[in-house]
Amino acid sequence: MADQATNDTETHRPKMWHLFWGNHGLALMPWLLIGPAVYVIYRQLVKLLMKHTPYTTLIAYDIPILYGPPAALLVMTLFLQKRFNPHLSLLGTIKSRHLVIGLTSVAIAYAVSIGISISLGLGRELTMQGLGLGKSEPQFLLMILSLLVLPPIVEEIIFRHFILGILPFKNNIYIAISAVIMSAVFFMYAHFKSYSFWPTHALMLSLGLIFAVARIQSGGLSLPVILHSSAVAIALSANYAWRSLGG
Repeated sequence: MADQATNDTETHRPKMWHLFWGNHGLALMPWLLIGPAVYVIYRQLVKLLMKHTPYTTLIAYDIPILYGPPAALLVMTLFLQKRFNPHLSLLGTIKSRHLVIGLTSVAIAYAVSIGISISLGLGRELTMQGLGLGKSEPQFLLMILSLLVLPPIVEEIIFRHFILGILPFKNNIYIAISAVIMSAVFFMYAHFKSYSFWPTHALMLSLGLIFAVARIQSGGLSLPVILHSSAVAIALSANYAWRSLGG
């Protein structure tokens, strides 16, 4: 009888679900460390690529070099995760309503940020002013195409999958809100050294919020990747127009 009671207790004991490894990896890796670990590995890989790539090659092909290998590594990591957790939804479902709201929100965020920067006389960010310097026309075209594809894939996997997933956002609305804010702040922090003006930092925070909400609403990465790519396209177009107007 005592043995039966023990067995019943063990049978009904709730299992802790592991975000990365599903029910198979409780002894392999604490789930709270996965997001930060992936980010650290990504940053270290970028540093290695910068260190061991000849300077002239890096100037000519910086985006493909610095984002291509991380994209491949992160995609393979997702496939590994999917193998351990077959029920995991990676792509999600894109609804036209969510897409329209997302694209509109991204456009408004850029319009407000650029409008504030112009009104304050801040001008373009130095990063944007130096975009494409030292590149031939084919190299510049490759950079543009790479910017539209590689950074959205890399950053959405990191920030909207692993970092956002630090908190179990599917449990309730309050955890979801906390996860959205946390991942957006982390996203802004990761871009902090790339920009100098506070409207741009606020823009990064706003985009982080938009992409995170899109990730949760769609149940996957497809929608935030599309929105991120659209944001890059808007940024490049706005930078070109601003420069043409003497900004």
